[in-house]
Amino acid sequence: MIRIKNIVSKPIINLVLLLLLLVILYFLGNVSQLLSSKEYSENEIGYIVIQKGTVYFIQGKDVQQSDLESFSSKNFMYSNQFESVSILNNELKLSMKDIKSGDKVRIWYSEKLESNPAKIKVIRIEKL
Repeated sequence: MIRIKNIVSKPIINLVLLLLLLVILYFLGNVSQLLSSKEYSENEIGYIVIQKGTVYFIQGKDVQQSDLESFSSKNFMYSNQFESVSILNNELKLSMKDIKSGDKVRIWYSEKLESNPAKIKVIRIEKL
Protein backbone atom coordinates (compact mmCIF):
# COMPACT_ATOMS: atom_id res chain seq x y z
CA MET A 1 0.00 0.00 0.00
CA ILE A 2 1.35 3.40 -0.99
CA ARG A 3 1.25 5.99 1.70
CA ILE A 4 -0.01 9.54 0.96
CA LYS A 5 3.10 11.04 2.58
CA ASN A 6 5.24 9.42 -0.10
CA ILE A 7 3.10 10.84 -2.96
CA VAL A 8 2.51 14.44 -1.72
CA SER A 9 5.32 16.47 -0.22
CA LYS A 10 4.94 18.16 3.15
CA PRO A 11 5.09 21.78 1.79
CA ILE A 12 2.15 21.07 -0.54
CA ILE A 13 0.08 19.60 2.30
CA ASN A 14 0.86 22.68 4.43
CA LEU A 15 -0.13 25.00 1.58
CA VAL A 16 -3.45 23.19 1.03
CA LEU A 17 -4.22 23.30 4.77
CA LEU A 18 -3.37 27.02 4.91
CA LEU A 19 -5.63 27.78 1.94
CA LEU A 20 -8.44 25.72 3.48
CA LEU A 21 -8.08 27.62 6.75
CA LEU A 22 -8.22 30.98 4.92
CA VAL A 23 -11.37 29.98 3.04
CA ILE A 24 -13.04 28.88 6.29
CA LEU A 25 -12.11 32.15 8.01
CA TYR A 26 -13.46 34.15 5.05
CA PHE A 27 -16.85 32.41 5.19
CA LEU A 28 -17.04 32.70 8.99
CA GLY A 29 -16.38 36.44 8.69
CA ASN A 30 -19.16 36.87 6.13
CA VAL A 31 -21.66 34.89 8.20
CA SER A 32 -20.73 36.81 11.34
CA GLN A 33 -21.15 40.16 9.58
CA LEU A 34 -24.54 39.17 8.17
CA LEU A 35 -25.81 37.97 11.55
CA SER A 36 -24.64 41.07 13.39
CA SER A 37 -26.19 43.36 10.79
CA LYS A 38 -29.54 41.60 11.23
CA GLU A 39 -29.44 42.09 15.00
CA TYR A 40 -28.72 45.81 14.90
CA SER A 41 -30.50 46.86 11.74
CA GLU A 42 -33.51 49.12 11.49
CA ASN A 43 -36.91 47.67 10.76
CA GLU A 44 -40.16 49.14 9.51
CA ILE A 45 -43.67 47.98 8.62
CA GLY A 46 -45.42 48.87 5.40
CA TYR A 47 -46.96 47.54 2.22
CA ILE A 48 -45.46 46.11 -0.94
CA VAL A 49 -46.46 47.22 -4.42
CA ILE A 50 -44.75 45.57 -7.38
CA GLN A 51 -44.88 47.38 -10.72
CA LYS A 52 -42.81 46.62 -13.81
CA GLY A 53 -40.23 44.67 -11.81
CA THR A 54 -39.75 47.45 -9.24
CA VAL A 55 -40.68 46.72 -5.61
CA TYR A 56 -42.12 49.73 -3.77
CA PHE A 57 -42.37 49.93 0.02
CA ILE A 58 -45.30 52.14 1.05
CA GLN A 59 -46.00 53.44 4.54
CA GLY A 60 -49.01 55.29 5.89
CA LYS A 61 -51.49 55.26 8.76
CA ASP A 62 -54.69 54.73 6.82
CA VAL A 63 -53.50 52.86 3.73
CA GLN A 64 -56.35 50.92 2.13
CA GLN A 65 -56.11 48.02 -0.33
CA SER A 66 -57.76 50.22 -2.96
CA ASP A 67 -54.98 52.82 -2.47
CA LEU A 68 -52.37 50.16 -3.16
CA GLU A 69 -54.22 48.91 -6.23
CA SER A 70 -54.45 52.43 -7.68
CA PHE A 71 -50.81 53.25 -6.88
CA SER A 72 -49.00 54.81 -9.82
CA SER A 73 -45.21 54.92 -9.93
CA LYS A 74 -45.50 58.10 -12.02
CA ASN A 75 -47.70 60.18 -9.71
CA PHE A 76 -46.86 59.15 -6.15
CA MET A 77 -44.38 62.03 -5.65
CA TYR A 78 -47.16 64.57 -6.16
CA SER A 79 -49.63 62.88 -3.86
CA ASN A 80 -49.99 63.20 -0.09
CA GLN A 81 -51.81 59.88 0.06
CA PHE A 82 -48.88 57.99 1.67
CA GLU A 83 -46.43 58.97 4.41
CA SER A 84 -43.51 57.55 2.44
CA VAL A 85 -42.79 55.61 -0.72
CA SER A 86 -39.42 53.88 -1.16
CA ILE A 87 -37.88 51.43 -3.57
CA LEU A 88 -36.53 48.20 -2.10
CA ASN A 89 -33.01 47.30 -3.17
CA ASN A 90 -32.78 43.51 -2.84
CA GLU A 91 -29.01 43.06 -3.30
CA LEU A 92 -29.02 39.87 -1.23
CA LYS A 93 -31.62 38.34 -3.57
CA LEU A 94 -33.98 37.61 -0.70
CA SER A 95 -36.83 35.27 -1.53
CA MET A 96 -40.10 37.05 -2.17
CA LYS A 97 -42.01 34.03 -3.49
CA ASP A 98 -44.76 34.30 -0.83
CA ILE A 99 -45.00 38.10 -1.06
CA LYS A 100 -47.25 39.75 -3.60
CA SER A 101 -48.38 43.26 -4.37
CA GLY A 102 -50.61 44.60 -1.57
CA ASP A 103 -49.10 42.49 1.23
CA LYS A 104 -48.24 44.01 4.59
CA VAL A 105 -44.60 43.31 5.49
CA ARG A 106 -41.86 44.09 7.97
CA ILE A 107 -38.47 44.84 6.48
CA TRP A 108 -35.05 45.00 8.08
CA TYR A 109 -32.53 47.14 6.29
CA SER A 110 -28.91 48.16 6.48
CA GLU A 111 -29.14 51.50 4.72
CA LYS A 112 -31.70 54.00 3.45
CA LEU A 113 -30.36 56.08 0.59
CA GLU A 114 -31.64 59.65 0.52
CA SER A 115 -32.94 59.93 -3.01
CA ASN A 116 -36.35 60.58 -4.46
CA PRO A 117 -37.82 58.06 -3.95
CA ALA A 118 -35.59 56.70 -1.19
CA LYS A 119 -33.86 53.40 -1.88
CA ILE A 120 -33.70 50.90 0.98
CA LYS A 121 -31.05 48.14 1.12
CA VAL A 122 -33.09 45.25 2.51
CA ILE A 123 -31.45 42.45 4.51
CA ARG A 124 -34.64 40.65 5.56
CA ILE A 125 -38.31 40.75 4.64
CA GLU A 126 -41.22 39.07 6.41
CA LYS A 127 -44.89 38.92 5.43
CA LEU A 128 -47.24 39.90 8.28
